[in-house]
Amino acid sequence: MKTVKLGDMLTDAQLDRCRALYPDRKRIRDEVIKPDMEAINRRLGQENDADYLSFAIVHAIGSSGSAPS
Repeated sequence: MKTVKLGDMLTDAQLDRCRALYPDRKRIRDEVIKPDMEAINRRLGQENDADYLSFAIVHAIGSSGSAPS
């Protein structure tokens, strides 16, 4: 299993957008992940699943304490 930081996968602007959309996983997937899927795959060096990535992002934001109040 590969360990990845959110900053390895997303730009600062994308991370801010994910935080603003939190906890709406489907909107994160549709508005942030899917439109940039090709670049995300290239940055991570592998093919990825948008559903899984959106789930992981919501989990990471929620457990990091960076979720909006």
